[in-house]
Amino acid sequence: MELGWRGVPCVLLNDRAETAKHPKANATGARSMEHFRRLGVAHRIRAAGLPADHPTDLVYLTRLTGYELARFPLPSSSEAVALARAGEGNWPTPEPPHRVSQIFLEAILKDHAESFPDVSLRFGWRLDSYRRGKDHVVAEAVEVASERRETFRAEYLVGCDGPRSRVRKQLGIEYEGESGVVRPFMGGSMLAVYFRTPSPRTWLKADPAWMYWILNPEIRTFFVSIDGGEHMLFHVQIPPGETPSNLDAIKLIHKAAAVEFPVEILSALPWTAGYSLVAQRYGSGRVFLAGDSIHLFTPTGGLGMNTGVDDAANLGWKLAAVLQGWGGPKLLDSYDVERRPIGIRNVNFAKSFATSVGTLMVSDHIESETRQGAEDRRRLGKRLHEHARSEFIIPGIWLGPRYDRSPICWTDGTPAPTDHPNDFEPTARPGARAPHLWRDDGTALFDHLGKYFTLLRLSGSNADTTRLEEAAAGRGVPLKVLDVPEPAARELYERALALVRPDQHVAWRGDRIPEEATALIDRVRGA
Repeated sequence: MELGWRGVPCVLLNDRAETAKHPKANATGARSMEHFRRLGVAHRIRAAGLPADHPTDLVYLTRLTGYELARFPLPSSSEAVALARAGEGNWPTPEPPHRVSQIFLEAILKDHAESFPDVSLRFGWRLDSYRRGKDHVVAEAVEVASERRETFRAEYLVGCDGPRSRVRKQLGIEYEGESGVVRPFMGGSMLAVYFRTPSPRTWLKADPAWMYWILNPEIRTFFVSIDGGEHMLFHVQIPPGETPSNLDAIKLIHKAAAVEFPVEILSALPWTAGYSLVAQRYGSGRVFLAGDSIHLFTPTGGLGMNTGVDDAANLGWKLAAVLQGWGGPKLLDSYDVERRPIGIRNVNFAKSFATSVGTLMVSDHIESETRQGAEDRRRLGKRLHEHARSEFIIPGIWLGPRYDRSPICWTDGTPAPTDHPNDFEPTARPGARAPHLWRDDGTALFDHLGKYFTLLRLSGSNADTTRLEEAAAGRGVPLKVLDVPEPAARELYERALALVRPDQHVAWRGDRIPEEATALIDRVRGA
């Protein structure tokens, strides 16, 4: 979509015949939603997944029909949007997080990608091999159903082909970090079971929620509401010595619920928790990598897919710039410099969340009706409430990534703010995501930014921007000049002028255009 939106011809090879049918990722972060808004598809995504009025609470129970240990209330989709629109809540963005399963998300993204005339989607086609030339890449593809072969010659190749990435392995790039970490939960071999149970669920006494976590001495697991109705996802750790084929998934579901009810298994998929891995490099020459091919997470916090979306947003505009002739020779090198530290950062945050929830001690008395049981439930409930806030209220993770050491940002020497997952203070310091602002006409500032670079002239500024405009034109860099008269914008950006990149990160800010305007343009375009 990043390439097609900018008129860059590209081909997607996907060895599966269709989009995901088994729900994996179930939470789309605020930054991903901002990218989807920029690309014109956020409204469709927000209309999918949980119903607009469905609570997205996290509830922790001894069993689905047992004691409620803690409930962490979170707004429904419509409430979250209203809070953001009012400038309230935890998310200073026009697009707060949204609970939508990958099975809905992928189908919408595929349909939207097909709307761009320069995008060719080849579902059911497998990359068989590739070879690199001095100024091109040749890819050999095979249609899975027919074994028909086709050769593609392109200027670049991007491997978004997952943890067993053929593209990465051919480059000789390895993962670095931890794997095989085993915890009492969210570590080691896991099984995800997608199932249907008829409504109404009269046996379920707990109030509606998005996630139901089960903790007791016998089993730890969690359920995810996929559509607010009949469809749910169940995650359980596979006991030592067992295999996915040996497990009785329905029996385990009933054990976690402490009641028997109708269950229709739709799909089951084993997976492994305990990964904290980042690739040594994010590409080589004309071949790049993105998504799970460069980082593997234990999915606490929902960081895996969303970090991959941010990778694509960063790499997409840079490929377009080079292919359109105005990107400099060092622009694509900045992808690794900017994104690999974010991959390491996010993997470590996810690891801390997995350790927090996966190593919680559960008392043998937790289900007891005794005074000891009540006290143990109170104590665990308090700890769970603290954990829920640390894992699920994370504006610092989604909105706070900064490219502090980027070679294509013009630093202003100001001190870097603290990088904390649960706290976020908007900053227009070069390298940071441009601060969000609701304008006086009710629109978001982000909606006025150009497809490429945007120079903001902020409230009270009478700076002459001619020198920068001429420098950009001389280098062929697309530049939009946008006047933002709202006083609140000047307060947020703390300068009279700010140059915003195509991915909504600040490249430069100042009170006047520098004398070396051409040098500034050359810096931000990677020359």
